[in-house]
Amino acid sequence: MDKASFEIIGNVGSVEIKAIKGGKKLAVLSVATSERWKRDSGEWAEKTYWHRVAVFPGPKVERIEAQVQKGTRVRLVGQVRPASYDDAKGVTRYTVEFVVGPFGDVEILARGKPREAEAEAPPAKAKRGKAAAASEAEAPI
Repeated sequence: MDKASFEIIGNVGSVEIKAIKGGKKLAVLSVATSERWKRDSGEWAEKTYWHRVAVFPGPKVERIEAQVQKGTRVRLVGQVRPASYDDAKGVTRYTVEFVVGPFGDVEILARGKPREAEAEAPPAKAKRGKAAAASEAEAPI
């Protein structure tokens, strides 16, 4: 079987949770990646690219909904799919979709800034060793 796959490691710009048929949910993430290079002048330059990634298996969406916000660093692995749509003028546009499906992977590498409600809430559990907390918090789905 042939496949087209991707791996994106970057920072989340936005998270959108959408309801789809059957009472299920879909997460749409906007993820920034960047590259840096040194110009001939010796100055550093940087270019940022934005990727729109759809995540649909229920447990992955629930984890994203609970733990991912703007600034969260993630690693996403999934499938690349060609797609098309008609724009407002009726012109067919072609694009590539990044989809994390049942066999894909969502890994949280570092948390973004806490949401205001979370920042004010007291911690739910007593502090434990760094290694144990890191392995639980950052284990892939």
